[in-house]
Amino acid sequence: MKTVITELPFPCEIKNKIKMKVSTGNLEINFLSGHLIKIDNTNISIEEPHRIIVKKDNMILLAMLYNNEDKIYLPNNNIIITLTKYISILNSINKI
Repeated sequence: MKTVITELPFPCEIKNKIKMKVSTGNLEINFLSGHLIKIDNTNISIEEPHRIIVKKDNMILLAMLYNNEDKIYLPNNNIIITLTKYISILNSINKI
């Protein structure tokens, strides 16, 4: 089976909101674009979500962003939160 992988552009609105509203003094934030993986000759496709990786010292916070741009999934806690809540979490991590 042949697969076709297409990179999905990271939503600029989300990236800009995080960069504007989060004080990133001690945080290293990486925005990784998602992918659309299509399997030829089938109707199967897989969407790999966009990822936001935040590092501070020895702490890493992974967040995943799917189609709904206002909701962010935190796999370590198995919860879905709003962008506003995510920004407040990042600001509180930066203060630690």
